[in-house]
Amino acid sequence: MLASCKLSGIPSFVKNQSTLLYLDLADNEIQGTIPYWIWQLEYLLLLDLSKNFLTKLEGNIWNLSSNLMLLDLSSNQLQGPLPFLPRSVNYMDYSNNRFNSVIPTDIGNRLPFVKVLYLSNNSFQGQIPESFLNASSLLLLDLSRNNFDGTIPKFFAELSSTLRVLNFGGNKLQGYIPDTLPTSCSLQLLDLNDNLLEGTIPTSLAYCQKLQVVNLRRNLLTDKFPCFLSKISTLRIMDLQLNKLHGSIGCSKSRVDWEMLHMVDVAFNNFSGAIPGALLNNWKAMMRDNDNVGPEFGHLFIDITDNYNPKDFKDLLLHLDKTIVAKLAKIVANVPRSILDEGSSDTYQIDLSQYQNSILITNKGQQIKLDKIQRAFTYVDMSSNNFDGPIPIELMQFKAMMALNLSNNALSGHIPSSIENLKNLESLDMSNNSLSGDIPRELAMLYFLAYLNLSNNHLVGEIPKGTQIQTFDGDSFEGNENLCGSPLTGNCSNSGMPTPETPQSHTRSSIDWSLLSAEMGFIFGFGVFILPLLLWKRWRFWYSKHMDEMLQKIIPQLEFAYEHQRGQTYRTLRRWY
Repeated sequence: MLASCKLSGIPSFVKNQSTLLYLDLADNEIQGTIPYWIWQLEYLLLLDLSKNFLTKLEGNIWNLSSNLMLLDLSSNQLQGPLPFLPRSVNYMDYSNNRFNSVIPTDIGNRLPFVKVLYLSNNSFQGQIPESFLNASSLLLLDLSRNNFDGTIPKFFAELSSTLRVLNFGGNKLQGYIPDTLPTSCSLQLLDLNDNLLEGTIPTSLAYCQKLQVVNLRRNLLTDKFPCFLSKISTLRIMDLQLNKLHGSIGCSKSRVDWEMLHMVDVAFNNFSGAIPGALLNNWKAMMRDNDNVGPEFGHLFIDITDNYNPKDFKDLLLHLDKTIVAKLAKIVANVPRSILDEGSSDTYQIDLSQYQNSILITNKGQQIKLDKIQRAFTYVDMSSNNFDGPIPIELMQFKAMMALNLSNNALSGHIPSSIENLKNLESLDMSNNSLSGDIPRELAMLYFLAYLNLSNNHLVGEIPKGTQIQTFDGDSFEGNENLCGSPLTGNCSNSGMPTPETPQSHTRSSIDWSLLSAEMGFIFGFGVFILPLLLWKRWRFWYSKHMDEMLQKIIPQLEFAYEHQRGQTYRTLRRWY
């Protein structure tokens, strides 16, 4: 048990431990080559060299008859072709390295007992071998973030009866997603994101009644909204972003609630029409009120196995030669139970028997990768589609929602005042729509709001004062011509927008100009003055001078101003503010 000890090399005394069962050197600073002798430890069942700086394996070890049941070389700098495959291996993790070869076409024949296989985040090439079908014990297969091309292999459907996790995301796979999943489908996570897949979303996915995560982001799918997934009550995350999906997202025939759905991303598609309130009413997890019902705590894990631990020696010994098993039994008999229990601790059980998926989201104006997904995180992104009509009032029921993005659509009408119900909201983006009316003062009741974007709409009036709304930059409100007040630079009174009156402001500057106009019309309408004013210049000067003085005494807000034009000085009346 030498994990996280800041070791710079593999200790030399380990070489002489002839009865060694378990060696953990993870999370150290070991560099260079993995020595050949480490594979010759006859009874070594579990080897963990992950999270170091290892670059290669010493010698040719392809033909070694190792008894390893668990092998973890992940998160190093290993490169070149795929290293050897221990025939008895039950759990193997080569992820996060620099392997760049083509996977052997018979890989499935060489791993008859493998249950968990990680080859993700390397540079493996070529097609995914069909021989994986012969690895009939597979529960998890993660080939994501490589350079695999070709089509999804046929074993996709045949192995789905046993597979819990299938992740082919981040490759160059083409063609269609096979619509041949059996009624016995056991998939809990299906991740095909960031490929070149086209066609429709397979309706046979509805047979996967334990499915929790479906990620089809960034493909070329041209289907309609998959209402048939509403038949899966366990579904938590549905990511359909960046496809060519079209039509309405209404599900008129849906009778089953998406009780656990808490992350929905349909952004950057061609969906159109109104956002249907009936659909939103089915997303029950979004409506969870954390004040009355406690939120789900912890991260989202997919259970790879049921009550199974790869470090359980009884399970590990099932596939070994009987002679080796007999020797191991004697060794284990002399090992203190506390040591064996430590090797099967809960910490390792989480690492080995549960799968944690990452996902990309757009939150607070930035794209973020969630390596750990909180069960309580609730998120809806419908941006960059062609949705129109008003913001559905049903959306305001999502009391648990933390991020909402409706930007870049054609939504119209007012922002509902019931938005105050979204009391857990941290990020709100409604920019680039056709929303009108005032910004509701109830928006100021969202005390956790850390990001707000209402730009490029038709909002009017004054931005609510005295709230955290005014702590956002002016960029959050720009593009609304009739919107005024802080944090915008335009003053509401200068822009012609009405502002609330105070008694003091009324006393100082309010004038009934309509009454004044009537009085002036009566005075100047006297015919006795009209003719002299037209004919005699001297009379006009006398009249103008005395009338200005009279008006200045009657209306204190007027004052004299002097202007110089062409060598002459003129006195005029002007109003001061």
